[in-house]
Amino acid sequence: MRFGVNESILFFFNFLAIVPMAKILSVGINDLSARLHPSYGAVLHAFAGNFVELVISSYALMDKQYAIVRSSVLGAILCNILLILGVVFLAGSWPRKGARRQSMNAHLSTQLFVSTSASTLALAVLALVTPAAFKIAAPTGTNIECDLQNISHATAIILLFVYAGLLVFQLKTHANETVDNNEAHHGEAQYFLVFDLFLIVASISGITVCARYLVTSIEHLAHSFHLGNGFIGMVLLPLCVVSNFMEHYDAIKEASEDKVDTAVGLILNTSVQIALLVTPVLVLVGWITSRPLTLDFNTLEICVLACAVLIVNYLVADGKANWLEGYMLIVSYIIIAVAFFYFPNVPEVPGLETMKCNPWSRNLPPELLGIGEGEGGGSH
Repeated sequence: MRFGVNESILFFFNFLAIVPMAKILSVGINDLSARLHPSYGAVLHAFAGNFVELVISSYALMDKQYAIVRSSVLGAILCNILLILGVVFLAGSWPRKGARRQSMNAHLSTQLFVSTSASTLALAVLALVTPAAFKIAAPTGTNIECDLQNISHATAIILLFVYAGLLVFQLKTHANETVDNNEAHHGEAQYFLVFDLFLIVASISGITVCARYLVTSIEHLAHSFHLGNGFIGMVLLPLCVVSNFMEHYDAIKEASEDKVDTAVGLILNTSVQIALLVTPVLVLVGWITSRPLTLDFNTLEICVLACAVLIVNYLVADGKANWLEGYMLIVSYIIIAVAFFYFPNVPEVPGLETMKCNPWSRNLPPELLGIGEGEGGGSH
């Protein structure tokens, strides 16, 4: 019980409350996007959903739920590139009576942007799994907790620079090649700019408040049913963030109207932004607030993320999508969800908040650095 209210009721009402606010946010973003180049609209749509994801993960970070934060980041990416992209492929390639496309294949004409986004996502995966691979490869008994923090901080900063480069590519140097002009919306703005900004700010504020109670109630319900932190972050949180649901609905709707380029671009935009913007910001916020969030993903998380991105890169490489590929993506997501349903909690390392780590030193013991007892063992 919370404030005398059953957790199930609290979850239900906050879930319902977010739906109209997410729609208002979508209206504000759509009207604001009409004033800008279509490429800006894609970035704004992705950021609108991911901002709420960022706020929710920040709440969990302040509560020192590091495992849930890491899992929720990967869960949001996997939900996008497997479950939602799979539904988009199904909606975009399935023949419909009276449709202008009767083929069982959907063609991606903005192949440059699709392939660039998929490649960027692969680069992000390499960066995200490097700290965890470092931990696995480190010799047994080595104190590497500070090393993991330093590697994670450096990786976060580098990923932000990659995201800045991607924005320049998408919005400036290749702006006309990252959108399909035949599919892009060319409507006119219906409201004043100030009113658009008011809708966006008001809806984000309301969603943020409701999302806080939504996440809290999800955690309580999950613990009541003895669900692990991995399942909470990888499956429950991504599926219950309704602001993302509205973006997913828009993508599926676009695909069902034969605008597959727009739909795939929106999904990949959102996924890349989570990897290159949301995750680094969370790591840096943890650094500033003495919440040592590291990119220390477990082996299962590394494997499923790497395999998922590899599959997506392979599927979009030929510039075509069919219903069977979408079906396989959805099945892949279900397999991962089942695995994390049975995956036990991984305890956090105690005392991380009190560690004083020097970013310019390495915490390997002297014998691993080749320093003999008579040569001194000062810190490096």
